[in-house]
Amino acid sequence: IPFILGTNIGTTITAQLAAIRASRNAKRTAMGHTMFNVFGVMYMLIPVWFGWYGKAVVWLTPGELNADTIMRHIFFAHLVFNAFNTVLFIPFITVLAAAVVKLMPVTEAELARKPVVLEKHLLNTPVIALEQTKREIVRMAKTAKKALTRSITGVVSNNRKELGSIREIEDFIDVLQLEITTYLSTLSRKNLSDVVSNELPVLLHTVNDLERIGDHAVNIVEIGERKIDQKITFSASALAEADRLKEEITQMLDHIIAALEHNDLDAARSALVNEDNLNRMQLEYRRSHVDRMAGGHCSAQAGLIFIDLVDNVEKTGDHLTNIAQAIIGGLRWEGAKPKISPES
Repeated sequence: IPFILGTNIGTTITAQLAAIRASRNAKRTAMGHTMFNVFGVMYMLIPVWFGWYGKAVVWLTPGELNADTIMRHIFFAHLVFNAFNTVLFIPFITVLAAAVVKLMPVTEAELARKPVVLEKHLLNTPVIALEQTKREIVRMAKTAKKALTRSITGVVSNNRKELGSIREIEDFIDVLQLEITTYLSTLSRKNLSDVVSNELPVLLHTVNDLERIGDHAVNIVEIGERKIDQKITFSASALAEADRLKEEITQMLDHIIAALEHNDLDAARSALVNEDNLNRMQLEYRRSHVDRMAGGHCSAQAGLIFIDLVDNVEKTGDHLTNIAQAIIGGLRWEGAKPKISPES
């Protein structure tokens, strides 16, 4: 009987191996199966020890154990285990489910990675298709915000785990860019009104600007990895400046998201104020960095990493400025000349 119980644990390995490259739900199913069998075997050892398990099997299939009856005894030994275990676990299904979720949590990237919702049949109704695209652009902006703010946090705190999650999020930003660009390109071949025709190229540039923000987030990740690998620390002044920089760019991202989501022109104008602040910070922090180096308060390596961080955040502000100007211009190029090319 102990051998038979052991096979119930052994079969869980097959499920675990099959789930390695499967979805999160498949991994959770395999983990639930493993916990069900392992815990079941653990408490089943008690009736095995006292002989109750064997008596139950004999009661279900009377007769001596021999070559003719052994398969029947094995069958009922399995039946007793699975039937009793199932009945015992029924009241604790929610507990088992919670334990599985705790052991196999959804990653941040997976939370962001919902399917891109761009319905092909709406392409024949361009106005609705465009509104649907704008919703996906808002989602792209929120994802870019998550990548950028977390990358800055990872650099400041020397958190390699935080930095490690960014590339996966940036990969999803690339997926969004491809899907939205393909959808808008298909839409451009339809019979469009002047309003829709004017908005299409601006939205395409907006998507490219958001994708570049994801690229800058990855640049910052690489900065953070260099900082950790070289065991570099920022001075208290540099940490305070990095926090203010993060606060300013986060506020600018929030304004852009509000402007995109609600066509909020005031939010777009507020984003331009944030950009002015970022430009001022870049100049100010470069000067203070030189002063810290001259005073021996930070090393040259720390200074280079800090300046790289500042420059990447400022360039992110330039891309957000392009988007703000486009929104203020009514998603038309008139009066909304991009500050920098989305490809830069």
